[in-house]
Amino acid sequence: MPRLIFVLVASVALLAQTPAPAMQHGKPTREGAEYIAAVATTSTAKVIAEIRDHQQAVSNLQYLCDEIGPRLTGSARLVTAHEWMEGRMKSYGLVNVHREAYDFGPSWTRGVETARIINHNGLNLQVAQMAWSPATHGPLKGEVVLLGGKTLEEMLGLIGHLKGKIVLMGSFPKSEGDPKGRREKMMKLFGAIRTEGIAAFLMGSEKEGGFLTMTGSPKGGRFLPNVPAAFMNREHVNILKRLLEKHGSLELELNLGGVASEKPVQAYNSIGEIPGSERPEEVVILGAHLDSWDLGTGATDNGTGSVAVVEALRAIQAAGVKPKRTIRVVLFSGEEQGIFGSKAYVKAHKDELKNIQAVLIDDLGTGKVRGFAMEGREDLRPFMAEAIAPLNEMGVRELPLEASEDSDHAPFVEEGIPAFFSIQDNEDYFTATHHSQADTFEHVKPEALVEGATAMAVTSLGLADMGPRLPHKMVEMVEKQAPVSH
Repeated sequence: MPRLIFVLVASVALLAQTPAPAMQHGKPTREGAEYIAAVATTSTAKVIAEIRDHQQAVSNLQYLCDEIGPRLTGSARLVTAHEWMEGRMKSYGLVNVHREAYDFGPSWTRGVETARIINHNGLNLQVAQMAWSPATHGPLKGEVVLLGGKTLEEMLGLIGHLKGKIVLMGSFPKSEGDPKGRREKMMKLFGAIRTEGIAAFLMGSEKEGGFLTMTGSPKGGRFLPNVPAAFMNREHVNILKRLLEKHGSLELELNLGGVASEKPVQAYNSIGEIPGSERPEEVVILGAHLDSWDLGTGATDNGTGSVAVVEALRAIQAAGVKPKRTIRVVLFSGEEQGIFGSKAYVKAHKDELKNIQAVLIDDLGTGKVRGFAMEGREDLRPFMAEAIAPLNEMGVRELPLEASEDSDHAPFVEEGIPAFFSIQDNEDYFTATHHSQADTFEHVKPEALVEGATAMAVTSLGLADMGPRLPHKMVEMVEKQAPVSH
């Protein structure tokens, strides 16, 4: 989801109104009782059985990750992934399978990435260049300045002493005093970073244990200067801080070779659908972003979501179920750089937005799906409670009143469309795999992936067959901080 925000608004974890059965799936609740399996005669039961007995999500994900690999937006590998996923859709009998282009900006290719301490211990440091930041064009040597301090006044004292330095992002003091005054001081400090001519910018990874972090965008950042920038192993950052504290000075050699293309490129969204049998003009959208960062193979962010939503439509089609409304899968791109693909989709389909029944987005890794975030729409709780009722026994019950702007549901929410984000167990998503080199197939939980595909299939079918239309309504959100993506 653009590492640029993950803020929950008015988070109230409420359960769906439909009471969940007391027994767990396939297990009696009391001694002497016998579990009676459901008879696969209803549409929902047929779809659940199809995924249980014939799922292809796990093998599809392994191929996507291991054979196609990293899928950075604008890259040839992402185009290959679009082609392959569209081929799978066609083989499953989906119709209207096609690709829609939008203008993305320059592509970016990772190059050499090295860093070492010149004086003191001479340690080679683990770094990864921030995507779309400029290259160093060979080794760059410079003195390190730590951007941190016990007070903002202490940090403001760095202004005027940053030119030509390699700036290492440190810790900011805790928020105290007047928020407006603090914000003005922060703006002044970041303004100096942008205008004083620093040589490079280094940030520590948000993760421990050697796991790196990645972000970046061709659109640039509000505060980041247009200089070579990189993320560094957190443990190595701590070494630099200790050396600076003890010796007062530190020199690094940094070599970052990633480059952007000279000309802008197009990016794409892949689309396929099962047409509605009674109201084909009304649409339920299942969405996930096919793009990934390039340090790993994008298994949990967001290969899992991409194969789950396609598996959902495969199962509905294979089970011979005819939804009343059209169910459409959209595999977005450019999510990691600023939810560009979903924004482009909403813009291109503006005249059709009124016909969208609902949007379901799967983009929170490999953990078990527990429900869907309501994005501030308490009025939609009865509809969603009804749609997920057949899943209550599987543990899909939660409909929390929370909202975020950090994945492909956001552009739809902004248009008043009922759009929901899947709530999942975190597993090791934010501590290890998210945007890191560890985002590989080994970290995937196959059982949870299959359950997630089941959740997307059953919920979308419930919304497609529901009698009433879900109301469209603009929701006024409280002021958020800056986004972080999934």
